[in-house]
Amino acid sequence: MSGFNGHLIPNGFRQTFICFLLAFGSRLAVAQSAYSFCQPELIQYAKQTYRAYNQNWGVAQNRHTRFLYFANSKGLLEFDGSSWKVYELPRKQRVRSVAVDGQGRIYTGALGEFGYWFPNVEGKLAYHSLGSLIREKAFRNEEIWNILITPQGVLFQSFAFVYRYQQNKVQLIRPPATVLFVHQVRKQLLLEVLEKGLYELQGDQYKFVEGSEFLGRETVNTILPIGDHDILIGTERAIYRYDGKQFRPFNAHINDFMQRNRLNRGLLIGPDLYAFGTLLNGVLIATTDGKIRYHFNQKNGLQNSTVLSMCQDADHNLWVGLDKGIDLINLSSPIQYFIDHADDLGTVYDMARYGDNLYLGTNQGVYYKPLNQADEPFQLISGTQGQVWDLAVVDNQLLCGHNKGTFRIEGTKAQLLSDITGGWVLGRLKNYPNKLIQGTYTSLCIYQKDVRGKWIFSHKVAGFSAPVRQLDEDGDGNIWVNKAANQGLERLRLSTDLRRVERSKTYADAEFHSPVLNLCRVQNRIVVTSTKGLRVYDAQHDRFVPDQTAYPWAESSIRKIFPMPDSTLFLLRQDGSVSWTQPHEQVSSDIPVEANQWVEDFEKIVPLDTSYIALCRENGFALLPRTELNHLSDSAPKSVIRTVTSVEDPSISYTFQGTSTLPKLSFSHTQANLLISFCTPYYTQPVNYSYWLENSMKAWSPYTTSKQKEFNNLPPGQYVFHLKSNLNPKESLIMFEIRPPWYWNTWSRLLYILFLGCLFWLFYQLHLRRVAVQQNRIRENLEEKLRHQEEESQREIILLQKEQLEQGLIQKSEELANSTMALIQKNELLVQLREELNRVKVRSGSRLPGDDFQRINTLIDNNISSEQDWKLFESNFNKVHEQFLKHLLEKYPDLGQGDLKLAAYLRMNLSTKEIAQLLNITHRSVELKRYRLRKKLDLDAETNLSEFMIKY
Repeated sequence: MSGFNGHLIPNGFRQTFICFLLAFGSRLAVAQSAYSFCQPELIQYAKQTYRAYNQNWGVAQNRHTRFLYFANSKGLLEFDGSSWKVYELPRKQRVRSVAVDGQGRIYTGALGEFGYWFPNVEGKLAYHSLGSLIREKAFRNEEIWNILITPQGVLFQSFAFVYRYQQNKVQLIRPPATVLFVHQVRKQLLLEVLEKGLYELQGDQYKFVEGSEFLGRETVNTILPIGDHDILIGTERAIYRYDGKQFRPFNAHINDFMQRNRLNRGLLIGPDLYAFGTLLNGVLIATTDGKIRYHFNQKNGLQNSTVLSMCQDADHNLWVGLDKGIDLINLSSPIQYFIDHADDLGTVYDMARYGDNLYLGTNQGVYYKPLNQADEPFQLISGTQGQVWDLAVVDNQLLCGHNKGTFRIEGTKAQLLSDITGGWVLGRLKNYPNKLIQGTYTSLCIYQKDVRGKWIFSHKVAGFSAPVRQLDEDGDGNIWVNKAANQGLERLRLSTDLRRVERSKTYADAEFHSPVLNLCRVQNRIVVTSTKGLRVYDAQHDRFVPDQTAYPWAESSIRKIFPMPDSTLFLLRQDGSVSWTQPHEQVSSDIPVEANQWVEDFEKIVPLDTSYIALCRENGFALLPRTELNHLSDSAPKSVIRTVTSVEDPSISYTFQGTSTLPKLSFSHTQANLLISFCTPYYTQPVNYSYWLENSMKAWSPYTTSKQKEFNNLPPGQYVFHLKSNLNPKESLIMFEIRPPWYWNTWSRLLYILFLGCLFWLFYQLHLRRVAVQQNRIRENLEEKLRHQEEESQREIILLQKEQLEQGLIQKSEELANSTMALIQKNELLVQLREELNRVKVRSGSRLPGDDFQRINTLIDNNISSEQDWKLFESNFNKVHEQFLKHLLEKYPDLGQGDLKLAAYLRMNLSTKEIAQLLNITHRSVELKRYRLRKKLDLDAETNLSEFMIKY
């Protein structure tokens, strides 16, 4: 037994508790409102989760670390918000009771055993038995069912004995007879003695409470304070109020409930609120005047209806230890839930409040519930069986978009307005306030009011045929439609009579054909969200663009936006989490609801009235008071570093119990792979973590749900691990070092430096000796070099003289080549003279003497150069042009003497005319020779023959 189950509230906790009392009253307003049939969230922990046995006999919380401890049939069960751990007793007895004192000692009781758990030097919980201080042999057969932390010491109680542990001593306070549980109320310790009545423990004495004899024949399971001075005494079958003089029944209705369900535990959980746990019907939460606020049992969410223990934690939530599992009732959250545990209603797609009724649109039809009758179940409205898509209250009329068509619902009756199937979405036109536009499976429909002011179907819009899941109207009166089946986004312009589409434009971007595309209007701007994030319509450029400046809260993970009438925006992320903001805000605030209960692709957040927002879920809905929006993100405790473990050697592990200052750790270089686990002792919201390891990471990691991080192959050095959570920006940190190996520590480094110094000195001495030897060798080499230089000088002089001779020879060869060319030109001239002389002879006939002509011809022939002249020219040419003709003939052996002559002339860059004169042939013959030479050289038509010869 623990928590406030008859316990005196610790002084250090009073102020916090008083603040809770003030806040808790406002959050109970939901229970007192028209939605009082809704209940707080229930969080279940099955034995498969905590990996122990079913039964949990006691619950307690360490107020410093905020860790929770359960007396489980397998052992002491610890929960830090991230992980569960079981500590078994030395003899593996069942732990029947648990309590935690102000120093963090965790006391447990079992069969013939009690003691406490406390962290050892490694931070792990170690058990310290107090059984050796017990003298009574009969104690070995006694179960310790109850532990109380009192100013006078710790009380351990079985049905036969009461022990007080104080100052390391155990004292037996023998009761008058068999007793049940000791209860602490204000400063009193009260207990029932069977067959005798109620007693007060004063010091070491038991004092009978007058008039309580009748309680000796009952089973007193709880005693609680009520009012300023009175107490409540709860037996298995009734609850009494005692004012110090007489006992009166507390409440007839509650007593009737207890008569049938057997009260087992009681707890004060608020200024005027009590939790009663029963053996047969779960938990009852009631006020001081006996009104029942909530009733939790196996039918509406508890894993089991047998309550063995209860405890209220530091966040004022109620932990319930059951005969089968552990449940947490989230009393601190203002969010309430309606869950269809029997699955009678189906999946909720939309909901609305109309008049005094609450309506649910599900896949089975429209259900209603009178809000002034909390105990009345939801009932189906006849004729609405089937899939409901939309519920909308417009001008105080409730319209229903249905698979069969569109209905108007009045009270508990439905009237069909249109048989056009699939009324997905319905909205009022801004420029035509007396008209409604509806998107259906196949078309757009217009509704108008009749003479009675009732909405009726008017007509279908011509020129458009497509399934429309979402629609909205921009400031220019354009109708934007998001078509179903991934058909994309389209902008429509209707005629003034709203009967046809005058023009339209489809936006064909790939992202607009995605099943996650969603359309809405924010501050009169058309906004879509898709896989690429939020896009805003830019009318000037007729396109959708990101606009992080206008909407800084627009994360890339936003899946849907739900605008409210008061401009509040609810944001649904891709992972199913939801937050809220205002258009001008920088960031959004998270709303703690389950992320996996949405109706996929048909998520809906609905303003029920001016006070409440509803979130439709697969099996019901969540209810959020508008006034509590700013209180949803109450600060959670900062994250806690729990363990640091060597991956190579798990036996080297350090555990921490949530203390603010952690010691510096040291690991050897062989333990450079470390696993760090962490937690946040906050139990009603999922926690994401970000971390940073100094000297290893450059920046903080992205937030992740992982509750541990492994670092591998850390080099020797100093490290600081920083940790924070998305619920609290305060950092937790731990310093550690990876020691270098023995051959690289400080002393070894000094030794290495000394060794290197000696080695350097040795090398320096060897260097000096080597320098001396080298200097002698250099001196000898210099002398040898002088001799060689002298010889080289003589050789160079000879070579220089030889080069001068060769240069003179080349120069003379060039001159000879030039003179030879002049001789050839002379020959050409003589040939011309001979020809001209022959022509003169022919013209003159016999008038001139023949001997004279013969003598002149002989003289010309004797002066014409012979083949010997060409050889002389060739020799001189080769000297000038470095064996050009020889090399050419070696590569092209088919070249003739005429070809070589032509090649030589081309090498000298002579024109065709000059070559013709030298060869004594016509220009045409020269071209023919060039052509033949090109063929023999296998040159293509693009290659210039003269350039080829010059470059060859």
